[in-house]
Amino acid sequence: MRSILASALARRAEEREALLQEARAYAQRVRNSLGEAEVYLYGSVARGDFNLESDIDLLVVSPNLPKDPLERARLLFSLRQGREEPKGLLPQEFAQLRARGGLWFLEEAVPL
Repeated sequence: MRSILASALARRAEEREALLQEARAYAQRVRNSLGEAEVYLYGSVARGDFNLESDIDLLVVSPNLPKDPLERARLLFSLRQGREEPKGLLPQEFAQLRARGGLWFLEEAVPL
């Protein structure tokens, strides 16, 4: 029984590490494209309660993102290679949301 549980836990850890690697690779592509950028992993992958259908929730904060939200989304989605689900904010937008308590979802975030 222990070996089955240990095997399942090891497999789960391997799956999470693969998702973290995918998130880190996305963060690197963002930095290669934008230069200065903070990238945060949040949601089920960050918490560890992901499932086979989970996406990889990412928040990108950069002064070099397009000001137009549609252009911003196009840019961030063009850098995807898998299950990444990026959102982008300019630093001033990030600061405004933080001041209003609108970034509660980042409480368990992993900076990349």
